[in-house]
Amino acid sequence: MDAMAADHPLAFDYDDITLMPRLVSTLAHRAEAEPAVPLGSFRLAVPLIGSPMPDVCGVEMCRALAAAGALGVLHRFQPLHVQVTAFGEAMAGGGPVGAAVGIAGDFRERFEGLREAGCRILCLDTANGANEQVREAIRWIRARDDSVFLIAGNVASGEGFRWLEDLGVDAIRVGIAGGSVCETRNETAVFVPTPFAVHEAASVRTRAMIIGDSGIRTPADMCKLLALGADCVMVGSALAGTREAPGRVIVIDGKKFKIMRGAASFSVQQEFDGEDPEYIEGAETMVSYKGGAADVVQRYLAGLRSSMSYMDARTLDDYRRNVSFLHLQ
Repeated sequence: MDAMAADHPLAFDYDDITLMPRLVSTLAHRAEAEPAVPLGSFRLAVPLIGSPMPDVCGVEMCRALAAAGALGVLHRFQPLHVQVTAFGEAMAGGGPVGAAVGIAGDFRERFEGLREAGCRILCLDTANGANEQVREAIRWIRARDDSVFLIAGNVASGEGFRWLEDLGVDAIRVGIAGGSVCETRNETAVFVPTPFAVHEAASVRTRAMIIGDSGIRTPADMCKLLALGADCVMVGSALAGTREAPGRVIVIDGKKFKIMRGAASFSVQQEFDGEDPEYIEGAETMVSYKGGAADVVQRYLAGLRSSMSYMDARTLDDYRRNVSFLHLQ
């Protein structure tokens, strides 16, 4: 154990760190902070992306996020023709919309169908982004169309990040096993706290965008990831209980809920694959109904702008340059 302690870094999670302002702010109001970020040929007014989970990003969510200045990534857990049609409906609302594909099965046909429908932001959606199948999928996609803004992941180490960056992807999802409906940590012992993973990715990044993805519960969690070096964050549970999330509202003892399922949960695998799964790494739970997605986005934006004002930061570059951290343990 002594050798392990000496050779391996001490990881930290969201609750282990806090942000400390050291500068006198020159911002008269938090509205002077502009956390906009470029995403390929698009521009997000809010550095927030909806996760391509079956109970998070359907057509209505993608439209709502685009209208709020964020981005939705249409989930892939539906038949090919249904996803392509849904993408067209989401695009009709205006603003940027992304779509997810897997790395096996019909992913080539999905890519072609989505590309023909106008998709310019594509997410290779897989649990372990540091995988040879991911390499082959990236090479195939780049050979077909090098202009698509390509998101890949997930990874949780500097080595995994650099490996994907060297393959030419544009943005990388960073975070493994931190999500509220992810059972990977319990089933495999694989888990890296997302703040630590983002910090490690930022230390080696030369080009690709960092998307902090996993375990974001509050605007403060988003602020911490962005301060550590993420360009955007990806959220799931924060949006799953909203009006625009797929699925109906359930009332229990007078309280409203919606169902949220992990991508590797029993019901998602059964519904998508058509048979009982042999292995389960995703949980199924209920989340409180929250109203509209725009309200959630505005809460996160307001929290970020206020945090930026504490750091005398008008841009995210200023924010990262001016922020100081305190470790609480």
